Amino acid sequence: MKNLIILALLIFAGYQAWERFAPKDKIAPLESSSYIAVYGRDSCGWTQRTLKELARNGVNYRYFVVDEPRVADLLHSRMNASGISTRRYNLPVVDVNGNLMVRPDVEVAIQQYREKLYQQAGYD
Repeated sequence: MKNLIILALLIFAGYQAWERFAPKDKIAPLESSSYIAVYGRDSCGWTQRTLKELARNGVNYRYFVVDEPRVADLLHSRMNASGISTRRYNLPVVDVNGNLMVRPDVEVAIQQYREKLYQQAGYD
């Protein structure tokens, strides 16, 4: 019985690790041009810092409030398609050209955004 419990715990731990660290698939972008979409709350300090940092760097972005049911439904369907759990997650969730990131380093998001801009402009 003890071995069965240990085996069950190992399987559960392996599954949890796979869910957390497995590579995520990119989803279809919302737009054909380079974009950043920020999903958050007005009352969230992390969301506000992200928006300020994007503005400070001159990045055009779209902001969506997750408390609106249609926004939450869209975000959750995109998170599920990316393999990101919607049970409990931190804000903001940032979508950069179809790559969803939960509370990302803003510099990484800006870099991904600009790389696609440069590709579209023919500077690769």
